[in-house]
Amino acid sequence: MIFGPEAVTAFVDVLKPLVLAERQAETIETHEAYLRFREGQKPLNDGVLGTVRAMVAQIPDVDLDDMQALYGALLDHSDLVATVSDRAVTGAILNEAWRGLNGWTK
Repeated sequence: MIFGPEAVTAFVDVLKPLVLAERQAETIETHEAYLRFREGQKPLNDGVLGTVRAMVAQIPDVDLDDMQALYGALLDHSDLVATVSDRAVTGAILNEAWRGLNGWTK
């Protein structure tokens, strides 16, 4: 895999704030409060998506197999899978950020 332990840690550091924010969103009781929360989190969301995409795009020769291996490593990383929801959020972030990149279609 082209992404070693240091790269995985770098991705975890970028992803973790958004994963934790999504965990916080699960406790919001009203739809209006949720929408306000979402609006407040938009800069974080956009930043994480852009950074995760750029981190892959800037690496020469990275291919779909490398990305799939990284996806698996991140979905197994203890800092990103404390809950079932964390794992789903992590996968959703990666899928959205990587859509169309090097053939990513999930």
